[in-house]
Amino acid sequence: MPRLEQLRKRARELQRAVRAGTPVAVALVAEHGWPGLDVESFTLANAQHLLARTYGLAGWAQLVRHAESPPPVDGVLTVDNRYRVRRGWGAEDDLTRINTAGWEPLFTAEHNGVRVVAFRTSHGPVFAEFTPTTVTVSRVGGDGLTFHTALGTLAGVVPAGTTSVAVEGPADRTARVPAVVADGVFAVPNAFVIDENGLVLRLNGADKGVLVPRDALPDRAVGMVDRPAPPAERDSPEGRRLGAALAMVPVVDAEQWVPGVFAELADGESIQLGSYRGLLLWRLGGATPHVFDFGPVSGPVRDFAVVGKTVALTRVYHGFADGSSDRVVLAGVVDRGRAASVTFHRADGTALPATLAGETLLVSAPDLTAPRERGRVTDRVVVRDGADAVVEDLPYQERA
Repeated sequence: MPRLEQLRKRARELQRAVRAGTPVAVALVAEHGWPGLDVESFTLANAQHLLARTYGLAGWAQLVRHAESPPPVDGVLTVDNRYRVRRGWGAEDDLTRINTAGWEPLFTAEHNGVRVVAFRTSHGPVFAEFTPTTVTVSRVGGDGLTFHTALGTLAGVVPAGTTSVAVEGPADRTARVPAVVADGVFAVPNAFVIDENGLVLRLNGADKGVLVPRDALPDRAVGMVDRPAPPAERDSPEGRRLGAALAMVPVVDAEQWVPGVFAELADGESIQLGSYRGLLLWRLGGATPHVFDFGPVSGPVRDFAVVGKTVALTRVYHGFADGSSDRVVLAGVVDRGRAASVTFHRADGTALPATLAGETLLVSAPDLTAPRERGRVTDRVVVRDGADAVVEDLPYQERA
């Protein structure tokens, strides 16, 4: 978690980037609402609010409280739990998909359904990116960044003594992504897309990073489909909307995503959901789609999620016409084989049934707002099977 002064600096940088019309920054504004915003009038308060939303928080006041309070001893957000890193290990199933004779796995990292394995070989490091349907392998050896893919995976070699690597966009330094570092190599799985400006590598937290122009990078690695799967339907209105959303962002196995709930929200916005192997995608109106991974992520600041055995859901903010909002819908994925209905039971006694479609769910109400961050749990999520028996009864709260 950055210190408060660092967050204030990043908010000022974000404000300048939006006012300058930097594409990445403007896209970030669009992703979190503010339809029709005049970027020239984008205030520092707007930037602080937007920065808080990128941390999964309702606003700047919450982010300040988190920055000023010490993190729990067992809840520090690290690169290893961000990417579910397993060092000295590669999944047996992954290793059977390529010829790894004589290759030693250094680590496996995963993000949004993409796995990256770094190998040590007698000829130098090798990196492999795995999805359920494709495999992409780097060339052997080299220095600096040697591997990048269409899914936003980056990997390469770093000098001896390097303990941390962060990747940034040259035109938008607020888009900073940490990398896994071990044994002289680094990797960022499915988290950074290189644009025409190239990228900046910042080693060991240095004040000044190293600019790598786009034309100095190696060619993008091309994957092969080794486990083909039939595409999901795209003929329905929901399928066409999902297909349009998937074309906007790099996602794992885009053709296999299943269309889910579409709904018109009370404030005039619409939302389209999609899912793939437990991942959730949503798109609010014409904004940039967002992919949510319900895998384990711990830390003092984390995306809100309720995760059970048959259902997983998170909150999606909407209604940003005035630049701020705590209005939410609850969106998630559901095991339709075990769950016939999902209901959100509120503290005031009202029950809001979820809409189910495909493998997704949506709970919406005009007065539904973000949950309290702490305190006694009063709202619950109840899952029932086809015989109306309760399968799960889950507390709805960020953390106790």
